[in-house]
Amino acid sequence: MKQEHAGAKLLFFVAALALSACSDQRQEPSPKAAEIEEVTNVDDAKAHFLKGIDWSERSGARATLYYDLLKRNDSLGERSSSAMYHPSEYEWFAFIDYEPGAYFKHPTAFAVLTYEEPKIKVYRRSHLPLLNEESIWSSASELLQDENVFYDKSWTQRTPFRDTESILAHKAEHWPPRMSSDRCPNEQRAYAVLIHNLTDLSRSPESIDNLDAMAAALTANGYYVQEFIHDPATGEKRAYLDLAAPKGAGIYQLINFINIHQDFNDCCEEVLVYITGETSLEKSDYREEVSFDIPFAYAGREQNRKPALKFYPEDFAVIFDELKTCHLNFIVDTNNAEGFAADLLRIPNTESVLTACALNEYTYSCAVETLGGGSFEDAFGIAQGEKGSEFTSSVVKALFENAAERKDGDPPEAAAILVKSAFESVKLFDLSYHGGKTNPKLQGRTLNSRCPCGIDHELTRY
Repeated sequence: MKQEHAGAKLLFFVAALALSACSDQRQEPSPKAAEIEEVTNVDDAKAHFLKGIDWSERSGARATLYYDLLKRNDSLGERSSSAMYHPSEYEWFAFIDYEPGAYFKHPTAFAVLTYEEPKIKVYRRSHLPLLNEESIWSSASELLQDENVFYDKSWTQRTPFRDTESILAHKAEHWPPRMSSDRCPNEQRAYAVLIHNLTDLSRSPESIDNLDAMAAALTANGYYVQEFIHDPATGEKRAYLDLAAPKGAGIYQLINFINIHQDFNDCCEEVLVYITGETSLEKSDYREEVSFDIPFAYAGREQNRKPALKFYPEDFAVIFDELKTCHLNFIVDTNNAEGFAADLLRIPNTESVLTACALNEYTYSCAVETLGGGSFEDAFGIAQGEKGSEFTSSVVKALFENAAERKDGDPPEAAAILVKSAFESVKLFDLSYHGGKTNPKLQGRTLNSRCPCGIDHELTRY
């Protein structure tokens, strides 16, 4: 009897154990694959970038999302750089502009966000982006008008930095320059030389606008705009000199122009030189030195320094010092433009140097006139369809206004007088100056002229 009871208890225990095992299997959830987070649309991408980027690192940024995903093995780069980024998967791309409206080299960043399991990476850059060797935004103007902006703390969202009184009080330095007019018996001719250093000018349409506008405005004032060979194979000429032409061809053409104007009978020529393009700024002997970027090593005209991919303001001074004119004038529209002035003013025949901005400042697109949502207003006028930079378009306004007053047969206006009126126009119409982003400056001759016809002493009394 005890054995039967014990056997029954054993059978019950085994049955209970089996039922327990079956019950555990039914209650254990079947394993599932973890859900993958995906950034599937533009709004989600913007939200991730807004949350995942440290915007406090640099103030005044403006960020724009590219409308489509980057595909695997796309090539993301920038002008004037061989560095390329190749996505390994689908990614969103945002361009961060730390100086919105600047169209030459300036601080920017590329931000990418992976489509799956979103992660953000940020890369420091200095130009507008190229996707598969094509411009995403061909110019600062096109970028500023893109509606996919998702972050904007830029200067165009603030009220102007300068008031009307301070703008009008801004005066030229060392003016009038010696020899702004003379009693020269020689024929009075007027020449304009336009110079840039952009290896691919088509990638900088605003620079083309600047050069074309300056050429037209100076021609309207009776100046002969010097043409230079652009394509040696075809003999094609353009109204501006490419200083970055291969094998130094642009530099040789500039020297040839000087050689033609080395006679003392040319001392009364009016010469106005307009300079625009890419610059670099570097520390040198405890000071900052600006230079033009060129794609070949240059050791100076006297071959007296280590060759480098740079063309310094002193190189301009050495070449232009050979001119015999006593009416040499410069207009410089580049980043760090004032860095050119000291060397150019050391040329005894230089009358004036007008610069778009100071060291560590940038030159800005006319597109800034369309920004600000009404908070940033033009104190002295309205947008009139200007192209190019704020600075050059203001200069061109003055030149065309002066040309409108010329009569047939009138001699060309003195270059120094044109530059002075250009500076007054810049004060009125350059919104980057009104916004406190640039400090244009006009400086007059600081050395005695070498003019063989003598100096008009009435103009040397300060």
